[in-house]
Amino acid sequence: MIAAEPIGWWNTGLPLVVLGVLALVLPHLLVARGTRSHRVVLVGVVISAGLVLVAGEVVFAVIYGASGVGVWEAFRQAPLATGGFFLRLSGFAALVWGPLLVLVWLGLAQGVEKRKGEDEVRMPE
Repeated sequence: MIAAEPIGWWNTGLPLVVLGVLALVLPHLLVARGTRSHRVVLVGVVISAGLVLVAGEVVFAVIYGASGVGVWEAFRQAPLATGGFFLRLSGFAALVWGPLLVLVWLGLAQGVEKRKGEDEVRMPE
């Protein structure tokens, strides 16, 4: 079983930066630019959250592996426990990237409302 390392730049700071950037960028890539549907925005944000969570698992596994921890051996011996360990680390990182994703969600939702309002103004009575 792999044990958590003390907090440092390589095992905490770098993953948080990478996951934060993903949380800011992915929704913009997954949601159609001119959408007028909050459902489309919600689906894009939920898919983004899942992708960032899985990406976090991979990022933490790669960083632990690069630091000399026997990650690949641990995956061979106990794949579910090892995967769960890295998924838990990714979940903890959601304390940072989660609020960023919520802010992106609110910005995208505000864009939907803006486009809907512009459409109402343009419609002849």
